[in-house]
Amino acid sequence: MCGIVGYIGHQAAGPILLEGLQRLEYRGYDSSGIAVVDRDGALAVLKRQGKLRDLQAAITEMPAGAAGIGHTRWATHGEPSDRNAHPHASSAGDVIVVQNGIVENYRELKAELQETLDTEGRTWQSDTDTEVIPELISRELAMGRSFEAALAYAIGRLNGANAIAAVHRTDPGRIYAARTGSAGGIVIGYGEGEMFIASDLPALLPHTTTVYHLDDGDIATITADDLRVRRSDHASIRPEPRQVDLDPVAIARGPYRHFMLKEIHEQPRALSDTIRGRARLDPASALPDDLSISDETLRSIDRVLVIGMGTSLHAAMIGRWWMEQIAGIPADFDNASEFRFRAPLLGPSTLVVAVTQSGETIDTLGAMKHVRDRWGAPQVVITNVEGSEATRQADASIIMRCGPEVGVASTKTFVGSLAALYLLACRIGRVQGRLSDDDLSTRLEQLLTAPSLVDRGIQRGERCAEIAQRFGSAANFLVLGRGIEHPLAMEAALKCKEISYVHAEGYAAGEMKHGPIALLDQDFPVIALAPRGPLFDKMTSAIQQVSARRAPVIAIGDEGDEELIDLVDHFIGIPPAPPLLTPFSLTPVIQLLAYHIALARGLDIDQPRNLAKTVTVE
Repeated sequence: MCGIVGYIGHQAAGPILLEGLQRLEYRGYDSSGIAVVDRDGALAVLKRQGKLRDLQAAITEMPAGAAGIGHTRWATHGEPSDRNAHPHASSAGDVIVVQNGIVENYRELKAELQETLDTEGRTWQSDTDTEVIPELISRELAMGRSFEAALAYAIGRLNGANAIAAVHRTDPGRIYAARTGSAGGIVIGYGEGEMFIASDLPALLPHTTTVYHLDDGDIATITADDLRVRRSDHASIRPEPRQVDLDPVAIARGPYRHFMLKEIHEQPRALSDTIRGRARLDPASALPDDLSISDETLRSIDRVLVIGMGTSLHAAMIGRWWMEQIAGIPADFDNASEFRFRAPLLGPSTLVVAVTQSGETIDTLGAMKHVRDRWGAPQVVITNVEGSEATRQADASIIMRCGPEVGVASTKTFVGSLAALYLLACRIGRVQGRLSDDDLSTRLEQLLTAPSLVDRGIQRGERCAEIAQRFGSAANFLVLGRGIEHPLAMEAALKCKEISYVHAEGYAAGEMKHGPIALLDQDFPVIALAPRGPLFDKMTSAIQQVSARRAPVIAIGDEGDEELIDLVDHFIGIPPAPPLLTPFSLTPVIQLLAYHIALARGLDIDQPRNLAKTVTVE
């Protein structure tokens, strides 16, 4: 995903910014840039498509100035180019911004701002969503607001999770930063007469170990000697920095009690990392640079088979839905350990998609070898580990870019694999002519809201903890879902088994009457996944059947759904989502429920008994 750096102090800012960007290169990017302002307000903005070395090669003279911001970018809105690289300036040239995240309502904001630009004879300088941010701030400054107030107004207008750093060329003694949601953090580093800014802690550690992390809704005003923070409730505080432990494990885990909790909270960012550069708008394209299988091969396929194990199998089940509903192509899923010992009818017109977090899962590798040796069907692997065995066996790879996942129970790699499957469905649908350019653009715009959906789901953690305290001693759970939520029911049950050591079963709600209903009584809680959608009425019917057996019902549904709230004993609200995107709303809640149940039971959450992160034995 994109990376942010910033510096203000007594040294030359340019070299420090470039060094910080180098430390963020591991996150991946397609362009980079820096903006440096000197004490007289002279501004230099340098940016280039390509790798950081291309930017460095283009700098013939390092710009003067002791304050600046820098950025590495993955393209979403607007193709990779010098024009679309960050930093971005307002059309008046007074506000310069770098941003991590996605402005979901940028079209509406751009239309609103167009009148001002037309009146003043100015034009947009890029094809990005980011550019509306400096333009909003600049407009408010022209109306007499302070920069802090203008920035607060601007972020209040943005839909989606975003992290922002900004400079005002007429006030070079300050840098501003803001964070909304979980698009990525902003951490401020304290030095002697200098301050550092970064989206990732490793970029700061060469300079300082005294840091302060911005919270959701914070706006920071940073000078060379001071940091002041305005909270989301408008209270102004002078924050207390903390000393970072240089122990690698402590650094990696950060402020979280367990890696699993940290990785649940990292999901909006991991999801953005997976999507960035692969879901492009204007013109719309999916996986434009990531799929080495030719369009000719994709046009020739008439079936998709998605295989996996464990959590990856549940992702495969959801991927089957997207292949059918988005790509419009017959699709199926299979358990890799069973598939490899069967003799299904495959051929060169079947695309096999293997999902494996580690790329080393023995059963999935065996199934991939089975496909290659027996049928020679084209294969795509979705994995989090570049260079893994699965990437060597497949014809093409889609790397999730979720970063290291330490907790044994998969969390962020699950949403990463979902995003990759969605993008692949979009690519196939477009190549085969079942999605028009407008249809593809709509599908991709919906996917770009997924990080925000996950972020809002994470905010239900306190409610999940309350439910866990109430049912933490339960010996059994039944989890019900219909349609695309059925695989999520199975994933929720798996998480309960993996880390809570609770017997749980995930069932299609329509299947409940064919056996599981016999188990239900007042001591057998049922979790119902019931967001609004085409099968909502059928889910409420199943809930009523459960309630008639006196089993307590915990429903997860759309925020404020009074009809559902009245039907059940306990309710967790999630952000409403288009029917094919409900897995992103539901996933963090089912993970947090399992986490808090395990916490209530006092269990080893990151290293549950009998489990391994990578299964390399049959």
